[in-house]
Amino acid sequence: MKWPKRSIALPVAGLLIVGMACVMVLSTVLTLGVFLSTNVKTKQRMNADVVGKLLQSGRAYDSNGRLVLEQKGIPATIMGFANAVPSFWYLVSDGSQTVSHGTIPSSVDQIIKAAPSEIFASEFYYTAGEERFLALRLVDDSDPRVVIALGGISFSNFQTIFATLWAVWPQGLYHLLGLVLVTTVTIAAIAIRHTIATPVRRVVDAAAQIDGLPNGRRIPDADTPAELRPMVAAFNTALTRIDAAFEAQRNFLASASHELRTPLTKLRIKLDLVKDPQVREPLIRDATRLASIVTTSLQLARLSGQSFAFTSVDLTAIARSVITEHVPRAIKQGLEIELRAPKAKVAISGSEAAIRVALDNLIANSLRHAPSADIIVVEVLEAHQLKVIDHGPGIPTSEREAVLRPFVRGASAEAEGTGMGLAIVAQVIHAHGGSVVLGETPGGGLTVLLTFPHGG
Repeated sequence: MKWPKRSIALPVAGLLIVGMACVMVLSTVLTLGVFLSTNVKTKQRMNADVVGKLLQSGRAYDSNGRLVLEQKGIPATIMGFANAVPSFWYLVSDGSQTVSHGTIPSSVDQIIKAAPSEIFASEFYYTAGEERFLALRLVDDSDPRVVIALGGISFSNFQTIFATLWAVWPQGLYHLLGLVLVTTVTIAAIAIRHTIATPVRRVVDAAAQIDGLPNGRRIPDADTPAELRPMVAAFNTALTRIDAAFEAQRNFLASASHELRTPLTKLRIKLDLVKDPQVREPLIRDATRLASIVTTSLQLARLSGQSFAFTSVDLTAIARSVITEHVPRAIKQGLEIELRAPKAKVAISGSEAAIRVALDNLIANSLRHAPSADIIVVEVLEAHQLKVIDHGPGIPTSEREAVLRPFVRGASAEAEGTGMGLAIVAQVIHAHGGSVVLGETPGGGLTVLLTFPHGG
């Protein structure tokens, strides 16, 4: 199987395999170290115990009732090791029949015969030539008549390890598997975090930075694991299609708005020539509203999907400038616009032109709905916020989310409104990474809070 480049599965599988191999190698090394460091007496005792258990388990009777020893598989191999040692001997007796191998030293034979039958296990040492060996006498638990004796075991280190591992393999295997399992889980947790979670988090973070604007921003796939690349490619393809549709829509709206402005201007001039005021005035209002819709549509088209060039701007200076432009209309309507701002600059990183458009629409909206002799308050807060407060009809809580979308007007809105002023505001603030909150003014009215990210 060919693994793809920067695959998630490959490093995880590789780490798990390496981890298990390391555990097994470590276990083997430790086992070897233990046995190789064991003294001769201990080795002889372990060897004698293993061979004694084999003799006990291999005891059987043939079809003629004769006592025999049966050994198959690994036990036969171990018994082969033992039988190849010249000093090795054993006997298995059921009281009437005996099976033996090798030469039993006379001194040992006397000890075996003299040992009380109540003692089920005993061991003792004897000397043969220049070597000292261990002898073992066992009484079968299932049949006290059966006596097993052996001695003269002299296994090599390899044979000792082989025999002992076989003797303890069930328990040892469980411990080894437990150790492998714990190690594998630990390695897997680390591997998943570094080879899966981290790349996925990187893709998620990159996707979170996509602001929905048709600016060509995409999720990078250079360091993306192979398993995630189809998803990233599909996502980027969808973004490309959305950008194309967005751009086509924006171009259409801008072109249509531009083409309508000139005929509307001519229509407005011609309507002034109508002599009957009852006919002229309604037509002028309709033409004015239509012109306003065209103007705001063009404005929205220019703002939608635009990546603004951000600089350090002062919210207080912008607010003061925009308010100045609306003062003549406010005076004409018998209204007052008040600016509340700190003495120090409130600097943010943003587009001055776009923020001016947003604030212009908010003030125009307040002037349109504010009652006579009202005070419209524009407040600049040090927490990088702009607040516009009026005492008009306000917007019900159920409609506040909807009116931030284009061409959506509140139930209490006047006929001359276009339904795009707040949508333009939302578009500008969204492009700045800020938020728009519509609230209720104490005593009645609308309070709009614009919050910008810190930095300037």
